[in-house]
Amino acid sequence: MVTGARAAAATAVALALALAAAAPAAAQSETRPADRAVDRPTAICIDQEIADRLAVKRKRRKVVDRLFVKQARHELSLVGGAYVSDLFSSTYALGASYTYHMTENTAVEMSAVVTHENADVLEALEDERMDLIDDEFAQVRFFESLLLWTPVYGKLRLGGSIVRFDIHLDAGVGVVDSPTSRGATGVAGIGLKLFAGRALAFRLDARDHVFQQELLDESFIVNDLSLTLGLSLFLPVRN
Repeated sequence: MVTGARAAAATAVALALALAAAAPAAAQSETRPADRAVDRPTAICIDQEIADRLAVKRKRRKVVDRLFVKQARHELSLVGGAYVSDLFSSTYALGASYTYHMTENTAVEMSAVVTHENADVLEALEDERMDLIDDEFAQVRFFESLLLWTPVYGKLRLGGSIVRFDIHLDAGVGVVDSPTSRGATGVAGIGLKLFAGRALAFRLDARDHVFQQELLDESFIVNDLSLTLGLSLFLPVRN
């Protein structure tokens, strides 16, 4: 009887140990699907959020914010500044231009600039060569046609406001009319425009004028530089 009781007790202990060992595995198998069900929507949400952020970044790279539209608009400009001559001293330059913007990045421009030959240098040449120059304040006129290309467009903060700007490159040809030169000119330059409102812009232009000039029976190929600041009106006045 004792031996049978001991055997029954041993059997009960073994069964209890077996049940205890199987319980964690069953519990783990029961909780894993639930955990997966909880984790899966969270992972999907995180992946979707990352995808949305990347989509916004790609969209920002492609979109260019142009509140000031130039395409198919006419630009009228008045400019003034300094003119530096190879053969004469520096003086003033005044001009006007008409620009038609074919696209946001390309435009054609026709301009007229008036300056004069500085009298100080002409008087020095007279003394050196013992020659007499008729007009010591001779007017110089340039009529030019240029192609403008705008590779840079951006914005900057001035004070408490945002100002939009662009940078353009110029190249073209023209003619010069003066007592010392009459002929073709080549023109190249760079310019900056700061836009104000929807129809106005301030512009800064630096240009190199290359042409042939004759003075006191000698001929020279000159590179005359002009640096002008101006105001532009865009038509129509609304984008």
